[in-house]
Amino acid sequence: MSRAVRWTVAGLAALVTFGLSVAVVRALPWGWLPQEDGARLDTALAFGAVAGTAVLAGLGWWAGRERPSPTTPPPPRKVTQTATASDDAHVTQTGGGATEVEQHAEASGAASVTQTGGHLPSQGAGGSAPTGDLPDQVEQRAQASGRGRIVQSGGDQHVDGA
Repeated sequence: MSRAVRWTVAGLAALVTFGLSVAVVRALPWGWLPQEDGARLDTALAFGAVAGTAVLAGLGWWAGRERPSPTTPPPPRKVTQTATASDDAHVTQTGGGATEVEQHAEASGAASVTQTGGHLPSQGAGGSAPTGDLPDQVEQRAQASGRGRIVQSGGDQHVDGA
């Protein structure tokens, strides 16, 4: 039920309560109520206002509360990367903002491989683990031979070409 409908129900219930309270107090011949019409009407209106306000307060809590909208989590993104480099080749791989990254690289000769995967802020000095959103899984494998050079990074960051 939408919020506007809930507020409409709460307002109508308060009005109906007010009207019924006024009618009941005016119609019943209770001895402790005033007998003149003007004073009896004032008492009925006061009683109706208190009863209507009580109903509105109770239903206002119900009408005003927010229900969280049902959301489904986004499907996990998986990136799998494989690279083979030989001689003087250079390979650069970037995994982006995936929740699961798997990278495999092989280099031989004077080859160079650079891999970046996941979605992490840059690591601080000393290679300490960063704080922030970590990917669910990062898997990197590399092989190099000869003058091969491989640079792997677990996050979505820029890696020096030096």
